[in-house]
Amino acid sequence: MRSQGIVRAVKEALLTEWQAARPRVEKLGAELRERLVRLLEGERVPVHSVTVRLKDAASLATKLARPDKSYEQLWDVTDLLGLRVETYFEDHVERVARLVETHFKVDFAHSGDRARPAGYRSVHYVCAAEGGPSAAFRFEVQLRTVLQHAWAEVEHDLGYKADDAVPEEIRRRFARVASLLEIADQEFVSIRRDLATSRDRAKAVLERRDGVLPIDLVSLEVLTRRGEIRALDEHLAQSLGKRVAETAFFPGYLVEVLRLCGLTTTDEVMKAVEQYGAAIDKVLAGYAAAVKFDVATLQEIERGYGLLLVAHLAVARGPELGLSKVARLTRLYQAVEFPNDERAAGAVATALVHALT
Repeated sequence: MRSQGIVRAVKEALLTEWQAARPRVEKLGAELRERLVRLLEGERVPVHSVTVRLKDAASLATKLARPDKSYEQLWDVTDLLGLRVETYFEDHVERVARLVETHFKVDFAHSGDRARPAGYRSVHYVCAAEGGPSAAFRFEVQLRTVLQHAWAEVEHDLGYKADDAVPEEIRRRFARVASLLEIADQEFVSIRRDLATSRDRAKAVLERRDGVLPIDLVSLEVLTRRGEIRALDEHLAQSLGKRVAETAFFPGYLVEVLRLCGLTTTDEVMKAVEQYGAAIDKVLAGYAAAVKFDVATLQEIERGYGLLLVAHLAVARGPELGLSKVARLTRLYQAVEFPNDERAAGAVATALVHALT
């Protein structure tokens, strides 16, 4: 067993060596992060973040002082440089893991899927890197979901790990939270898949024209990609000398406008497009004046924007009495623009009915 003096001298030497190596390792970390980001973008893997961190001197000093560890050289410490990828979905962790295993030199003997009895789980790789300060230099890549990261951060702030020798009641509470987070991760994956299924179903129904769907975010997304709606946006864009953007025009807002204008199904929207679509470029100036909007500020026509005008025309030129039209548009503008000012909403509604009829 080495004397405390020797241990202290080794520790100080390693800390000094690390301070000298930090600039080179920092540069390497930025390069590795950029490489990993390019790989993720190339494979179209959506992630929440890719971060890089260097071990600070205080943390390294604590690690070197641990009685259960002995470090002969600085490069025995594998987490001097670490990359962390946080994914939105649990099944994307495996996709990122495959990229790491394919494109980095993984030390499988020191890597693994780290899971503790409660909560925290992280796929953890130790990798070799060219361009490091030593041939023995290694860095870590950690993969986890944003919920798993949240667990780790809160646990760290509490100052205890779920599998520490904490009182049994605390361990049980850790376990309950862990179960909730695990269920949440699984549910998010399931919800994502169900949304994709709903989009496919809506697309099939609208392509076959053999069904009617309620207007919601899913059906609107499919609807605005139909030829008739795209032609509507292109017609409006051409009249303004603008281009049509692929980005959608505030989908949540547009869903609410369509519903409040009485267009609550895909069938009702398509009938309104057929009836009023040809007039949207002619009424844009009147609409803009009524809602006090400067058309010149439009840089492009976002996908679905034409439906905004169609919805207003469906009310203004519909069969209802003028009083009913003003009342409907007043409710609309109270909901989307003036929640605490019925008078202002009514003034806009009145101006719209006059401008669009």
